Amino acid sequence: MQAITLDLGKGIIESGHKPIGADIEFSLRPFIEYLEKRAAEEKTVKVNFYKYILGQFNAYPELRHPIPSEEALKYTDLYELIYTALSPIINEEKQQYWAISKPISPCFHYGTDAFYSVLMDATKCNLKADLSLPSKREMEKSLLSAFYNLIMERFYNFSLTGNQLIIHSVIDPETHLLKYYRLNVDTRFLEVKSSIKLPEYNLKDVKDYIKDERNTIKVLTKMLPPEAFMIEGISIVTLTDVTGEYALETIKNLIIDHDESQQGLHTKEIATALKTLVGTDQIDFGMIPYIRLNNKVQVNQLFGFNSVLIQLSREQGIDDDVHESLIDDYLAQPRTLIFPEVFEEDQVKYPMLKLLGQVGIKSYALFPLYFNARLVGCLELYTKDSSQFNGNTLSKIETSFPLLAQLFHNVIVDFNKEIQDVIMDKFTALQPSVQWRFQEAAYHYVQSGARDRNFPIEPVFFKDVIPLYGAIDIRNSSIQRNAAIRRDLYAHFEILDNTLTAIKSRAKECLAAEIPKGTSAWNSKHLEELSDREIFKTEDYLQRQIPSALQHLKDTYPEVVEIVDNYFKLTGTKGKILENRERYEKSMQMINVAVTRHLDEFNAELQSIYPCYFEKFRTDGVEFDLYLGQSITPGIPFPSNIVSDFRLRQLRILAEIARTTNNLGPYFSIPLETTQLIFVYEKQIDISFRIDEQRFDVEGSYNIRYQMVKKRIDKALIKDTTERLTQPGKIAIVYFNSNEAKDYVGYIKKLQSQRLLNDDLEFLELEELQGVEGLKALRIGVKY
Repeated sequence: MQAITLDLGKGIIESGHKPIGADIEFSLRPFIEYLEKRAAEEKTVKVNFYKYILGQFNAYPELRHPIPSEEALKYTDLYELIYTALSPIINEEKQQYWAISKPISPCFHYGTDAFYSVLMDATKCNLKADLSLPSKREMEKSLLSAFYNLIMERFYNFSLTGNQLIIHSVIDPETHLLKYYRLNVDTRFLEVKSSIKLPEYNLKDVKDYIKDERNTIKVLTKMLPPEAFMIEGISIVTLTDVTGEYALETIKNLIIDHDESQQGLHTKEIATALKTLVGTDQIDFGMIPYIRLNNKVQVNQLFGFNSVLIQLSREQGIDDDVHESLIDDYLAQPRTLIFPEVFEEDQVKYPMLKLLGQVGIKSYALFPLYFNARLVGCLELYTKDSSQFNGNTLSKIETSFPLLAQLFHNVIVDFNKEIQDVIMDKFTALQPSVQWRFQEAAYHYVQSGARDRNFPIEPVFFKDVIPLYGAIDIRNSSIQRNAAIRRDLYAHFEILDNTLTAIKSRAKECLAAEIPKGTSAWNSKHLEELSDREIFKTEDYLQRQIPSALQHLKDTYPEVVEIVDNYFKLTGTKGKILENRERYEKSMQMINVAVTRHLDEFNAELQSIYPCYFEKFRTDGVEFDLYLGQSITPGIPFPSNIVSDFRLRQLRILAEIARTTNNLGPYFSIPLETTQLIFVYEKQIDISFRIDEQRFDVEGSYNIRYQMVKKRIDKALIKDTTERLTQPGKIAIVYFNSNEAKDYVGYIKKLQSQRLLNDDLEFLELEELQGVEGLKALRIGVKY
């Protein structure tokens, strides 16, 4: 145990400054009162222990009052009693990351050796140089959040957040890898008082104010000013080693970063996470997704994904047929292969293992990875230090298998999709439901001799089809995107402002004209008011003008080189200036992936019932057109109830999509919501294939009305109001004919009986759109 006052806020938060504003005191009185209460209630032999501890504390009557920080180390023996009372007796102290701190403050007065070893350099008795600590702004925000979480729990029985702070520790000297810890705070021994009469709130009163996490603290600061509160006591802080969990979380986040992980751009980061997971940097990994083309596995076709065995064989000039034959044999009988040490008899059975010995690899393992019971690839594990290769290592790496299998599955799916996209782009792949008509047109084109004379091909069209249209839109996507851009600009300007201040102080002879103008006037309010055009101008200023100006300063004044280089590092691709935009894109991508999966399954379901033409396309959300008719499928009788059946299924799939996107909410980096829209067109239309656009579109001026309405209704307003028709958590159904509405009321009742929809159906009239009047709508909530 150690009695050291360690203040993580020192140097970040100014001395004497109260980052929260509340009156906070370090005191043992709440703990003493807690013990007195337990001693009075306890019926077991523990009461003697409590009385003994109380006797020790009562020897210091001054403990009934707060303890000044400079006197906190006088009571070391009492702190040890607190540790004994609160920690399991049989636990080893060296395995306990435990400390006593001032309430709502990163200031520790007493703790275990293990706790201080995470934060302090034992040889220098100060903070570790490479300890990752938050900025002043981030720390004050974190402390204020913890303060209001405590206030809401004590006075309103309501927790604001379950988030716990992750501390990035220094690099482990043994593994040369980062270790991660979760911070847990026990607030039982805190007394919280208020100098004012607190307003009475319940969850219903405040839910609309605090549903947006970014706005919560600002609202609470006005409702419950910090200066009205006094907190006295001690916080018990424990750290939990979550390195393994964090490593798996890192892999998961890299997999979510789908576009790059599928190209193998993150394989180094994934390999590092796997090393962190197994707890050593002496083990390396090879990742081999089984990508098939024409039923043949393609190896090393994606940068970053490779096998050490295949790489060595190619370096030795061994023919590809050798390892391709081995792959085929392995695919015929996939199995786990483990060689703690590669012996001569192993090399006889598997000749390619000889290659490992030539580069000093002593141990090797090969694990098959399965996704939905289908082999999707293999993971290699190998090391030059066989002592690192043990049962503990293998058991730890197994926890990553489901995530790696998901990654390999995504890689395979994306590879196949990319091939298909090229075919669609260059060769116009056709949907099976309409392929017969193109084959027929091609046959006529060849047989008539029109091809030889380079005549135009006959038009492909389908008459009297019934259109079904649906759209899933991300609400306020442009606003959210611009807000993310503004937050990134704020971070960028903050870095720039600090850089220019440092340059002025370092290079005294630097002329004012050499320092770029216009940076001192920026502030958060100004950024919130930026128009899209101004955002583009601002980004041009930051990305083009500022770098050239700073480079000039760097070349002119050698004393500012370090400052400018640090600026470029902080604003580079790995800095924080794109963090909010990346979080937004990840959240939007999660929605689009989920929606696309639902629509693909929906399309497959419909095609199995009755072939139709289905087309989806991406905007900020996903829209889809469905055309159904006898002319598309002339060989199959058109059932009389097929339109009703498809419309019911369309309504059901939008309800399921709304549920899915809502359930994804906790996983979003930035909160996003979707709206769901259906347009019901009662008349049949004609569609034709446009060769120049390689897609179907409506045919004839009369049918264009359908396309025109479809493109405008997503902005429709409720009549005589400014309320948008489309709302998160609801499905809007736009129509002209009241008969269609009656049918949809029937569909809604069916889905209500299946507990998919709420009992809140609205009948609405819509404001006149440009060139369109008489539109009406139904709106129904989705049951989450």
